[in-house]
Amino acid sequence: MADIRVYHSFRSPYSRLGLHMLDRSGLDAELIPFTGPPDGHGFSDPSANPLKLAYYMNDVPRMTMRMGLPIRAPNPFEIDLAPSYKASVAASRDGKALAFALAVSDARWGEGRDVSDLGVLRECAKKIDWSASAVDAAQTDDSIDKEMKRHREMIAEDGVFGVPFAVMNGVKYWGHDRFHILAEDAKGTG
Repeated sequence: MADIRVYHSFRSPYSRLGLHMLDRSGLDAELIPFTGPPDGHGFSDPSANPLKLAYYMNDVPRMTMRMGLPIRAPNPFEIDLAPSYKASVAASRDGKALAFALAVSDARWGEGRDVSDLGVLRECAKKIDWSASAVDAAQTDDSIDKEMKRHREMIAEDGVFGVPFAVMNGVKYWGHDRFHILAEDAKGTG
């Protein structure tokens, strides 16, 4: 069985597409919230580059519609993603990683909702038949913080610079448009 790690971010609409491709492929992967590049490496924010932002504004709807998914710009756009990432780690522990990540990504990019709001995160939990109280508990759980620190170490070890980003048996795949190659390669290793 292939060892697959997938780094994702609720900030990125492309990450949402990668999560849906992962779900459709049926692959099993460890999901890791991407909390930024390794320490000492800069982050090139696509929304800070007017040319890149203009491209994204055309490409994201095109790619989202090609996958048959609804799209709605999140409002507000800039939010604190820590609550959603902490809940994501808790969902992973309970075997709900992908379902929760999809629910949160769809709430943000399909419905335009504020996923820093614990009420929205609780709704996402209920939608996947997961405990809404686990969302709240994750916010102050020291073991979640410890797991997120381990994730930061993994981000550095894997050299993750953006999302979605997958690593399978040491081979890296960046971008949702590479996830079909990941799925093909995974079937060849299984």
